[in-house]
Amino acid sequence: MDQQNIDKIITNYLSKNIVFSEENLFATKLSLLDTLGCIYNASTYEDPMRFASRDVYGANTNPFKVLGDIKSSNEIARYFSILTRWFDYNDTFLAKEWAHPSDNIGTALGYFINHKEKNFSVFLQSIIQMYEIQGCLALGTSLNKHGYDHVFYVKLASGAVFSSLLSDQNYESISRTVNNILQDGLNLRSYRQAPNVGKRKSWAAGDAVSRGIELASISQFPDNIYENIQDDKIWGFNKVFLDDDILSFGKDPSDWVIQNILYKVLYPAEFHGQSAVEASFKLSDLFNDKEKDIDEIIIETHEPALRIISNKKELNNSSDRDHSLEYMVSAALIFKEITSDTYSDNFHGIDKVNELRKKIKVLENKDFTKNYYEISKRHISNEIYFKYKDGSLSKKEKVETPIGHPDRRDEAVPFLKKKFISNVFPYFGEKSEDLWENILQIDIQSEFVELLNILDND
Repeated sequence: MDQQNIDKIITNYLSKNIVFSEENLFATKLSLLDTLGCIYNASTYEDPMRFASRDVYGANTNPFKVLGDIKSSNEIARYFSILTRWFDYNDTFLAKEWAHPSDNIGTALGYFINHKEKNFSVFLQSIIQMYEIQGCLALGTSLNKHGYDHVFYVKLASGAVFSSLLSDQNYESISRTVNNILQDGLNLRSYRQAPNVGKRKSWAAGDAVSRGIELASISQFPDNIYENIQDDKIWGFNKVFLDDDILSFGKDPSDWVIQNILYKVLYPAEFHGQSAVEASFKLSDLFNDKEKDIDEIIIETHEPALRIISNKKELNNSSDRDHSLEYMVSAALIFKEITSDTYSDNFHGIDKVNELRKKIKVLENKDFTKNYYEISKRHISNEIYFKYKDGSLSKKEKVETPIGHPDRRDEAVPFLKKKFISNVFPYFGEKSEDLWENILQIDIQSEFVELLNILDND
């Protein structure tokens, strides 16, 4: 495909409606359910609720009961995107760049909560489109290798689709929005990497959707379209930010990404390390039986994991720990359990984990890296084994595709349902399972308000 003009690719894509199928409808509702679960879970904690609501609401406030006080679409979107992302337990998409496409669902909520009469199918279409734009860009161009953060793709996907909703798919408005977002440029990803890791990675997506919506709103007014901003040879986006690399899509946008999303099913761990945690659970009993005989713990992994989450240095906070391959593997081996609390400052086993991770050696497996980038596979492989003090090796546990991978979707759905029920149970109690089924069964020809009616039934 022609990769030269992001503006034209996006505007052409958004000018056409999605053809719904049983497969993409189920995938979209599954992503919506998982995201709603993340939102409800975060709302039971003080810090995310206070931050997301700008210090108005605290823990255990039903996140959908406060919308009378949060009126503007960009504030609603910011609020829900922060809650979605806070604990790093929402869905993921890994490619040349990594992404969390459900960061964009707050944008859809921001628009449709203020347009409750709109058709539910349009709501679902907007989710598919935002997933597709962000994911296909992640397939085409790595931002992190240039030192920039992936939430730029959130801003671009959210802003473009919000513009399409505002303007009823007006080509000029969408084009103007895309180019205004390109003019805004990129932001550093330093807050995701030691020594500057901090909680910004939990609110960066909320900030991105808010800014994308703001630019979409501004772009409804007549102005230049700035259609040369991407490839201007002196002042253009590709020249200034990417050193003449071309911002590009890795595939033609359709509805592929929503059906190939990666879910965090069983534990909150950065996705490059999910298969490592799964392998560690399998080795946990052996580890605890042979711990005194182990000289070294070896992790064979793919290059992005080595670059992004392999960190044996000092870990200063929970944001550092949940992006440390060595930390999550150590905790999984010792305790055979990973929860959000595992990364907290007051975790009861933190000293044991920090001591064990000193024994870990991380190596790149070239085959794992190759299969990571191959679009037909998109493996996220890790293999773990022990080297004993006598020089012998333990059995090896290799997991090529963690349970959240699309190759294991049938296996994952019951666990996703269990995760959702656990997340919403504080508000819906025994009705939690019904909530899952009711959202799966919503008729796409109904109005969006039907979803809110279901969520209001607690």
